Amino acid sequence: MKKIMSIVLTVLLLLALTACGGQKQEAQTLGGWTLTEDAALTQEAKDALEGALEGLVGVNYTPVALLGTQLVSGTNYCFLCEAAVVRPDAQPYYALVSVYQDLQGKAEIRSIVALDLGKIEESGTIEDSQPEGRLLGGWQVDRETSLEVPDGVLHLASQTVAGTNHVVLCKGWSLCFVSADTQGKTEVVKSVPLDIAALSQPAEG
Repeated sequence: MKKIMSIVLTVLLLLALTACGGQKQEAQTLGGWTLTEDAALTQEAKDALEGALEGLVGVNYTPVALLGTQLVSGTNYCFLCEAAVVRPDAQPYYALVSVYQDLQGKAEIRSIVALDLGKIEESGTIEDSQPEGRLLGGWQVDRETSLEVPDGVLHLASQTVAGTNHVVLCKGWSLCFVSADTQGKTEVVKSVPLDIAALSQPAEG
């Protein structure tokens, strides 16, 4: 009897694990974006971006985070990149770069949205208003600073004021604007969502 009960329990456990696995796979559905958990760059994503950028001149794009993927007839990727116009006095900035890779592995750029942190901080919205991109108001690209922010993943930029302001990429995904006073006390003053489904749409025309 004990042996039979043990077999039954084992079968039930296997069925439960199979059901959980099925639910996990259903989370990534055709036509829907799936956000990455930690923004880690996979080799497949890096290869897709490298292929899409081949031959592109004028601006250099370096990926710093993979924000999401979308299964279509192939795969769409949304990257957060550090960008810099190719000229001696160019200041780096951030941009969302959307890439489509077909089933044969050929990749192409779908859209590029420059992130003007000054305007984003002011308006609370994200628009591609600076084709060459820039960080207004004294913002500087800074991924070295360590800052404890709820759901914070990557420190992006800093700005020296009476204290220091920061921009942190937070899970979700969003840009968290953080104020730190001279005593080191921090406060999230604004959180601006990165709607990658909308921002990854190809530009019209």
